[in-house]
Amino acid sequence: MAGPQKEFEVHPYVQFMADKYSPYKNWIRSEGVPIVTGEFVQDVRTEALGYWQRKDCKGAICTFSDQMVADGYICEIDPGKSTKPQRQLYEEIITVAAGRGATSVWYEGTAKRTFEWERGSTFAIPLNSWHQHFNASGTEPCRYFALTSQPVAFELYRDPEFIYNTNYQFKDRFDPGDAEFFAKEGKYFTEYYGGILHSNFIPDIRKINLVAREKRGKGTRNMYIHMSGGSMLAHVSEFPVGRYKKAHRHGPGAHVFLLDSTGYTLISPPAGSWHQHYNTGNRPCKFVALHANTAVQGEERGVEQIEFEEGDEWMRKMFADECAKNGVKVDM
Repeated sequence: MAGPQKEFEVHPYVQFMADKYSPYKNWIRSEGVPIVTGEFVQDVRTEALGYWQRKDCKGAICTFSDQMVADGYICEIDPGKSTKPQRQLYEEIITVAAGRGATSVWYEGTAKRTFEWERGSTFAIPLNSWHQHFNASGTEPCRYFALTSQPVAFELYRDPEFIYNTNYQFKDRFDPGDAEFFAKEGKYFTEYYGGILHSNFIPDIRKINLVAREKRGKGTRNMYIHMSGGSMLAHVSEFPVGRYKKAHRHGPGAHVFLLDSTGYTLISPPAGSWHQHYNTGNRPCKFVALHANTAVQGEERGVEQIEFEEGDEWMRKMFADECAKNGVKVDM
């Protein structure tokens, strides 16, 4: 008996909406900056950018894996300059890739809350709050990577004027009267598997505490991150020299930003398919993954993974060969 068969590759209604409206794709094309497609960016610090009039800086939009739950962008601010103030009806998480600066956040008619950042700083923009980024250096540009829920907002509302010019204040997420909102020390909840850090601003994502996540592989350490009352999330993962993680798959929208070491990822498109991370460097591999909102995570019902002994022999040989190039001993 034949196994299950697909009735169609793309749902007809999804195709109809893309043909009829496609608001997000049309919007990013209208922004006039480079659009990076495919699966990855080799280095966000050197990726080619273009002038972004709406933000008054250099930028590029990253739309990966043909998914519509979260997209990223790269922003570079010239020495001594700043972005234009902006607010938006979608969430955003930022990790600083290079340079140093400051960000001011406020609601209409309230005091501005300003905090300073540098490479490794990670923070979320509270929903629909005004915000502006400043480069604190007079000689060097600064650059950051951000993940947003823009695709969801544009597919839902299809109206940039509404998305960027609605004056509602989400005070359950951001209290403009709290002068310490971005200065409070984060709180760890280690009773949850993989750990959770609740923090509105992380000075250096590379230095947060991690807890064991051995089910993904021996020596793997982890911490999930909740910021500014948002439904998007991040997590930091670290695994040892000479090792790789179990192949796994989950819902779309996760964007991985490498922090330390070198390595590679094997992935089988489309989004949500099997992928596996390998550390071929001479130091523990650490990355931060920025994720789509909890609705996507809730639909996953857990993360599927493949045990090491079930992996293909050619993958093990590839890993050994790549480690050897760096003088690293495989430690599986």
